[in-house]
Amino acid sequence: MFIELLDLLRCTNAHEDTWLVASFKTVSNRFVMDGTLGCPTCSAKYSIASGIADFRTSGDSFEREPWLSLTSLEREHLATRVGAFLNLTEPGATVVMGGSWASAAQELSVMTEARVLALNPDKGVEESETVGLLRVGTEIPVAPGSVFGVALDSSFPAEILASAVKAVRPGGRIVGPTEIPPPSELLVLAHDESYWVAEKAPEVIKLSRAGR
Repeated sequence: MFIELLDLLRCTNAHEDTWLVASFKTVSNRFVMDGTLGCPTCSAKYSIASGIADFRTSGDSFEREPWLSLTSLEREHLATRVGAFLNLTEPGATVVMGGSWASAAQELSVMTEARVLALNPDKGVEESETVGLLRVGTEIPVAPGSVFGVALDSSFPAEILASAVKAVRPGGRIVGPTEIPPPSELLVLAHDESYWVAEKAPEVIKLSRAGR
């Protein structure tokens, strides 16, 4: 994982938000190939092996079927689709793409200048300076309200949607599979037979008169 992307990651345990402390074993051209991320609050440790940060716990037992290998054109089409779903128009924004969506992580990053955290990607997905690869269970290891949008497929358990809602900033979007109902706090904008697109409520700014 590219060293600058490590600043985006957080402990998945429930406590005050804090950065993780990194210990490197192998680094190549600012890419951390092997090492450990440690939480200074709860002492949890997360390994980095072959460039992939692993945030799974002993209770995360689900496995996903490998996604069919896509052609370059198919990956570009997938990237265009998820970019539209997430309304990704802000260069430099951070998005999370999980499962089959992660196949187009690099293409989406190039198209939109976004930083992408690819969750549980297939072997063909490569990391870069703007694409980080993660293994996760039911928690997305980022700070609350820190990502522009999240796209997940049906390989994830329903519990991860609560983490997605927490991770997305107000007004951000989440794409989820129709097999899992969208959380009640989200506003569903559109859906088809496979996916729904929903928005997290924007922040309400309280107006007040000057001098009061």
